[in-house]
Amino acid sequence: MSSGQWEVVGKSKKSQNGKVKNKEEDKKSFKNGPKLEDIVPHSQIKSFYAGMEIDDEKKPQKKKDGKSKKSQDKKSSEPPKPKPPKTIEGALEAIDPIELANIIATNKVRFSNAPLVWLKEVASFLNSKTQIDVDDPTFSNYSSSYPLSVLPSEIRNSLEGVLQDAGKANAQLFFDVTLTALANDMSRGQSVNGHRILLQILANDYPEFCVASIQKSASLRNSYQNRPPIGLSLLWAFGQGGLNNFAVGLKAWQELFLPIIELKNYSKFVIVYLSKLLDEHASMDSTKVSQEQLLAMFDLVNNKRNSLSKELSSDLIKQLTKYKDIYFNRSGNKLQVTFNQIMKKLPNQFLIGPALDPYNRVLVESLIDCLQRDDACNATWRQLFQKCTKQSATLLDYINSHWAEVSKRLKLKSLKKTVAEFKEVGADALKGKKKDETVVKANKICQDILDRMASTRRFPWLWASFFLLLSIVGLVAYDVYTVNGNFPKSATGKLMNDLGLLEHSQRAWQKTLSSSARGYLWLETNAPIYYTQTVEVCKPYVQLSKELIVVGVKKTGVLYENVKVYVIEKTPVVVETIEQYAPGLVDKVQGYASNGYEAVKKFSSDYYQLTAEYLQTKVFVGEWAPEILQNKTQIALNATRTHVSTYFHWFREQVHIYSKIP
Repeated sequence: MSSGQWEVVGKSKKSQNGKVKNKEEDKKSFKNGPKLEDIVPHSQIKSFYAGMEIDDEKKPQKKKDGKSKKSQDKKSSEPPKPKPPKTIEGALEAIDPIELANIIATNKVRFSNAPLVWLKEVASFLNSKTQIDVDDPTFSNYSSSYPLSVLPSEIRNSLEGVLQDAGKANAQLFFDVTLTALANDMSRGQSVNGHRILLQILANDYPEFCVASIQKSASLRNSYQNRPPIGLSLLWAFGQGGLNNFAVGLKAWQELFLPIIELKNYSKFVIVYLSKLLDEHASMDSTKVSQEQLLAMFDLVNNKRNSLSKELSSDLIKQLTKYKDIYFNRSGNKLQVTFNQIMKKLPNQFLIGPALDPYNRVLVESLIDCLQRDDACNATWRQLFQKCTKQSATLLDYINSHWAEVSKRLKLKSLKKTVAEFKEVGADALKGKKKDETVVKANKICQDILDRMASTRRFPWLWASFFLLLSIVGLVAYDVYTVNGNFPKSATGKLMNDLGLLEHSQRAWQKTLSSSARGYLWLETNAPIYYTQTVEVCKPYVQLSKELIVVGVKKTGVLYENVKVYVIEKTPVVVETIEQYAPGLVDKVQGYASNGYEAVKKFSSDYYQLTAEYLQTKVFVGEWAPEILQNKTQIALNATRTHVSTYFHWFREQVHIYSKIP
């Protein structure tokens, strides 16, 4: 403190020289110490390190090897992880039905008053279990009911059950919600296969859901039509109702498919869907097309065909042909109005040869169908000559150019009258100074058709030969009758005598009669003997056949009883199933059947009473009275019996006479 400054009091470390050293200086001094190369000769350094080498690389390697062995042992003890499914079928088969049932049951308990929550949870579960990328959202390479067709039955029953439990109103709301969810989830890149399956089930049970909200569906389609995968998925969902209901499928096609047929990404699918719809329902009796629907379809196709490529336009017109065939196959025979309307749809110009494009060809073929099924359409056609001259000429040219095919379908008598009258109308039009080229050509076509009908009248050789033979026999019989049955004195006999054929013909005829008479007598004598022997030989086999028939009848009876019991057992199940999917349908069918039976019974009874009364009061009176008819019938039977007996005796006498001729 004498210096006036603070001093630090502490112990200092001193070296041998009295200087303070820290640890860093010690390290430096160790590093800067003498090296082995400075002390030992260079030639001995190698020998100095001999036996002191440490393999630094082997030690850690051993540790690594030890760790890898442990990890391998650990992996071998673990079970192999299942490979994720690569297809929708595999994903659906991998779903545990018990897990799905538990989820449904849990949600029903937790949200007892919110069925939509159950269904949304089920959809989320299915989406999570079927995370499979789908390249084709319309499944064009599979059946129409795919992927529902590969859904395991247990899972399908659970899904159908929860949808039924939710009620029809909630199911319809869920259908619309799921359509929106399908589009939204696809836009976010999420899996939507669960949505697809649920939409299929709903469309299968309630086809009308697909067209219940046309405006909403169209708005949703317009929102995503610029994104083809989503747009095609929506169209696929809209069309599922048409698998079971033709009317629903047709309405969905006209309202939701057809408006975007001009878009390149949708054109093919729109036409393919219509083709499948028509093919699947064409053979069903419930498939019907009204006249208004047919005419509307003609207009729709005509408006859209020019905006498509040639190939797609051709495919669309092929579907139009199928559509009009369905109409005509179930339209009946009253087609005059249809003929009138279709004739007016043809262009007001004479279409001949290549000028008749495929669309107008369908119209002309429809007119042919009308003429084929309703002969009264010829009268309607004749009334349209003045208004539809060029259209009529087009139809006549088609008939003329396809005569071999069309002539078999039409009634030629009515067609001849129509063509002749059209020719007269054309002849009157040609009397003026200005001659219409169409009328000139049509007049020539009419003449060609009339010539065809004249040339196609084949001579009836078979009937002509029969009548000719009958006439010859009649003339010969009359000729012989005029000479009291003496054939040699008849003109025919004299002609044959002059030709030297009479004697030979008489001998041949007598020989034929003699042989036939002896053959008849032989049969009359020996036939009973051979018949008795045949019966004795065949009796065991006949008995065996009877026994086999009896056994077969008994087996058939047993089979019938088994089938009857099976039907009785399964009838309540079938009725319950029908009642589940279509409530009230069985009662309605029974009611209709009962009413129909009562109506048929009533009309049959009334008709029988009227018929019996009419016959009793108007027909079977006077000489036609039942008593008089009975007497006349008895007299006719007695006379017939007498004549037959007389003829039989005469026949036997003739046989004995001719049998004695050598």
